Amino acid sequence: MKFERFIKQINVNYKEKISAANLPKKVLDKLDSTLSKDITTIRGLDFYHIVAAISQNFENDTATAFEEYFKKKKSKDDVEATEIDNNYKAFIKQFVVLQQDVAQDAKIEDIRLSRILNREISDFLAWEVYAIAVSRSKNIKIAFEQLYKE
Repeated sequence: MKFERFIKQINVNYKEKISAANLPKKVLDKLDSTLSKDITTIRGLDFYHIVAAISQNFENDTATAFEEYFKKKKSKDDVEATEIDNNYKAFIKQFVVLQQDVAQDAKIEDIRLSRILNREISDFLAWEVYAIAVSRSKNIKIAFEQLYKE
């Protein structure tokens, strides 16, 4: 789905809301381009500022945007998942969180996550922020705010 179609579903007066919002210049400069993209390719920074400006319920709207995509990714990747072979490993796993665990649970390629963390890639895609928050049982809006609220 195109991002513009999605935000229009949230608020038909999105253009007025965006105009009235105090969006960062780097978001405004490429607004038309961002609106025409598929929602799964929107950078987290752009998604956060635009949706926060027009949404009454950021958490629900973000879940609506990405939960189907994340479910499809998850079900496709679950076939490859390995079982924890004993209770001791299962017990310890809840305390140990490695970068590869975060990537695996969020269905993000480990190499991509590494490149983002090393700033070789400038930003997460919005669905990746959503997926990390959901897979770690974190509040979606707080996750976006930690990364993008100025």
